[in-house]
Amino acid sequence: MSKAIEHRGTIESIDGSHIQVRILQMSACSGCHAKSLCSSEESKEKLIDVFIHDSSSYSLGEEVKVMGAMTMGRNAVLLSFGLPLVLIVLWVTISALFLSIGEQYIMVGIAVLLAIYYLALHSLQNRLQKTFSFWIEKIS
Repeated sequence: MSKAIEHRGTIESIDGSHIQVRILQMSACSGCHAKSLCSSEESKEKLIDVFIHDSSSYSLGEEVKVMGAMTMGRNAVLLSFGLPLVLIVLWVTISALFLSIGEQYIMVGIAVLLAIYYLALHSLQNRLQKTFSFWIEKIS
């Protein structure tokens, strides 16, 4: 099993130490032999931000490999879905057992809780960007 996630991409822009690479993200079904009969095939183009010390060895339009640590994907899923789920379960349990409030207030509490959580994540964007960083390699 590989320790890195990798995609092929094309360099779209270079601005100092910041390089943007366009990748085509394919769904899991893209390799299926029945994909022509199925309507669920998806692919999306995405721009990935890569920060490197020396961008002079790269040029616009060059094809490169964009790589990220496998743990980065797991941590992103944990922050995006795992922790909010735990918060929701805790809120519902606490509010139903100890606060004895109605269901509509529990739902409002969930909405407020998630809004605060995702606003906090957004405010930590610069710190998280350092944690979730990609690197590129030339394709030989």
